[in-house]
Amino acid sequence: MAACYALIMTIDRTTITTPSGRNVCITNDIKDAERPRDDGTIVVYDDRRTGNPSFRIYNSYGIVRKGLRREILEALIAYDAADPTNPPWRRTLPSLEREWWLHNAAYRAGFLRSRAKDVDLDNHAQGKGSMKYLLESGFALIGSKLKRK
Repeated sequence: MAACYALIMTIDRTTITTPSGRNVCITNDIKDAERPRDDGTIVVYDDRRTGNPSFRIYNSYGIVRKGLRREILEALIAYDAADPTNPPWRRTLPSLEREWWLHNAAYRAGFLRSRAKDVDLDNHAQGKGSMKYLLESGFALIGSKLKRK
């Protein structure tokens, strides 16, 4: 049985209600995405109109139920199909699920918490294995700290 999603679109923001009743707000306004929400809305920044299209799910570490993560990812895939970009966002559901799981695992382990609290689902992470992904993230963080000194 296929899932049913409610979709409400405005100019800068789209709200999707998942089958389990959670609201997912997708916005292309970074200030709107960073605004705190008290109502339990899951906030996603739509950054697909760049050279490396992506969606950033804010505070993704707090979403621990696999079923809810899958609903959110399926909603993003449906949203992308309804509003494609050039270059296209090309991610598979299994790779999205794996990347989000890795972010949550890293956050819970205290590894790169500042980078792991939000999952950034960009094209460059498609097909990367978990060890390669974690190593690249760690080296990127170390490199950015060295450049600041």
